[in-house]
Amino acid sequence: MLLSVKKLNISFEQYTSFFKKRIVHVVHDLDLEVKDSEIMAIFGASGSGKSLLAHAILGLLPYNAIVNGEILYKDEFLSKERLNELYGKEISFIPQTVNSLNPLLKVGKQSKYTAKKSDIGKVYKDFGLGKDIMDLYPHELSGGMLRRVLVSDAILSDANLVIADEPTPGMDTKSTETIINYFDSVKKSGKSALVITHDIEMAMQCADRIAFFYDGTIIEVANIDQLSEAGRGLKHPYSKALFRALPENGFNSLKEGDLC
Repeated sequence: MLLSVKKLNISFEQYTSFFKKRIVHVVHDLDLEVKDSEIMAIFGASGSGKSLLAHAILGLLPYNAIVNGEILYKDEFLSKERLNELYGKEISFIPQTVNSLNPLLKVGKQSKYTAKKSDIGKVYKDFGLGKDIMDLYPHELSGGMLRRVLVSDAILSDANLVIADEPTPGMDTKSTETIINYFDSVKKSGKSALVITHDIEMAMQCADRIAFFYDGTIIEVANIDQLSEAGRGLKHPYSKALFRALPENGFNSLKEGDLC
């Protein structure tokens, strides 16, 4: 197995009034596996906490986070030291926030730092970014352009595992199609991706399996063919309700009590 997450629990230590401390439990008993040559999508509502999974895998949680469970990469524990060796080489990350780019470096130079491939200009062009973009600083680009730069950097890294946290918001149809094609090429080249998204239409076009995230954990993992025929192959009531709520599946069919 390429990536295994076992019994992951994430809590946060917080101080309330009068310096009283409390523990807020956000993710509990989460299990997940990503196979070789597989695109796995994590689907859930915006703000549900599913991005914490990516941050836990990559060691990006804040200081007040309490993490329990096992995260294995190629059947070996993914320690902080091992992650430092793999990050940017075997494991690449497409973050949700565009603020992750270094504001003091031109975007082209940042791409060169992560690129295993030499065709930076071609990858930029695929996302509608001209070569002149390479000579600009992040603050000179729009949010949509910055997101396309981040996706381009992940492509250029040629990583074995790509973790993408909401890669498509703010992108036009053409750029979204380019990302879908990219994930398809990832799978064909024998590599894998974990795509965290609230855009199930995008997920259905590129994923092999979709994991449904609800109430701080994964409640069901479905093969893409189980989502045909309006999701009749789904088992959990919440998964069914989410899928039926899509406009093309009859939005009005979502009834009170379906998500309980």
